[in-house]
Amino acid sequence: MKRNLFYFAWRELTRSANLRKNRAAKGVLIFLAIYFSAVALFMGLQLSEKLIETNPDNQIAAFNSLIFIYVGFDLVLRVMMQNLPTFGFQPFLIIPVKRKRIAKYMLNKSLLHFFNFLPLLLILPFALRAAVNVLETPNLIAWFASLIFMIFVNHFLAIYIKWRTNESNYFFYGFLSVAAAIFAINYFGIFDFVITFGKLFDLVVQYPAVVVIFPLTITALYILNRNYLYNRFYIDELSQKKKEGSTYDFSWLNQIGEYGKMLSLEVKMITRNKRPRTTAIMSVLFIFYGLMIYKDYNADTPEVILVLGGMFMTGIFGMMYGQFFPAWHSRYYPLLMAQNVRMKQILQSAFFLMAVTNIIFYLLSLGYMYITPKVLYIHFVVMLYNIGVNTFVIFALGLTSRKSIDLEQKAMFNYQGMGASQWLITFPILFGPLAVYGVITLLFGNIVAYIVLGALGLIGIVLHPRLIDYFTKQYLKRKHKMVAAYKAT
Repeated sequence: MKRNLFYFAWRELTRSANLRKNRAAKGVLIFLAIYFSAVALFMGLQLSEKLIETNPDNQIAAFNSLIFIYVGFDLVLRVMMQNLPTFGFQPFLIIPVKRKRIAKYMLNKSLLHFFNFLPLLLILPFALRAAVNVLETPNLIAWFASLIFMIFVNHFLAIYIKWRTNESNYFFYGFLSVAAAIFAINYFGIFDFVITFGKLFDLVVQYPAVVVIFPLTITALYILNRNYLYNRFYIDELSQKKKEGSTYDFSWLNQIGEYGKMLSLEVKMITRNKRPRTTAIMSVLFIFYGLMIYKDYNADTPEVILVLGGMFMTGIFGMMYGQFFPAWHSRYYPLLMAQNVRMKQILQSAFFLMAVTNIIFYLLSLGYMYITPKVLYIHFVVMLYNIGVNTFVIFALGLTSRKSIDLEQKAMFNYQGMGASQWLITFPILFGPLAVYGVITLLFGNIVAYIVLGALGLIGIVLHPRLIDYFTKQYLKRKHKMVAAYKAT
């Protein structure tokens, strides 16, 4: 077969029935791409000006010392968000097409990615405004080439990590542990990865021949990825789903009562499916959000920062998981409605799940008390508000759910199943309590605002049986519309 595989990929794209679907989601992606490109270009210009002002005699070394920070952030971002290269290669395995050719095509195709273009907008402003005036031509070429090569090192490394994490969750947890360990070692000054990594690029500036390290690394990672794909291109393996079944035992939840049975099914659905499981893992990572917003906290810092941090850290699971409630069950929603399962059980189990996660996340966030003891009571009243008020806001927005979701798709940058309610859910959940806090603080002060937030949460918790009964009736009224909508999507 002499035709280029890019030709078949183009024909597959243009003939796809989904080409003209989800135009709104594609429009959002285009807008985000333009937005992040503009932000990256602006940051590149600001960074070049800042380095020229603060380090007029040693601009290149100052820039090199920042490379590790970007590379580490970029690698984590790629592993979490970057799509893997895909191609409908099964028909080619039964005709004389070499598997290595298919593997090479998939890897070559992956180079055309937005994440490989974005770093250039950060590098070029500094290179054109500062580096060209400081470095001689051979040194400039070697230094700039090392930066470009580093982009592709990150690209192929992220692809390999992501393929391995798709095979085993333990590899994913291991990657996160290593990333957290490197951050902690650098943060507490045990070893300075930032300066050490920057010295590698300083060495390239001094000795341009050192740049050969980067293409050799890219070649090694390319071969590693190619061999990974090559060893998995077999019809007998593709025809069998060799997915290891999860054997988590949540039968102990049945002891809670009739609602515990539905709660155990809810937890099993999260642990056994990729998209809800990834959502749950991502919400746990938001516990470290406090390291960013609390690190400069002092006596003069407004307490609204603690309220905002508490909203995110204690209620992030409810925000991310509740965003798609009850669409998590959309694939089998008609079957669920036909079973001997009451709608009240579904809502009650979801309420218990979000309440328990709020409490757990609150306890985990108490570690920030070493920054300020105010975390103890501010996070507590915010947690009460999340349980007693925001949970029912999620139920109210869930009444408008009309799009089904695929539980086995990725969670990051996945707009499948997104509707207007999913985009708008952040405003009442996050900005609602902030608005209440701001108004009452201006009128009566911080203490009264905390009392009101906590009281609203307690009222919702005490009245949750009646509120669940109300929402049960509303969901039953819309049951047939939701079933038809899920089937249509």
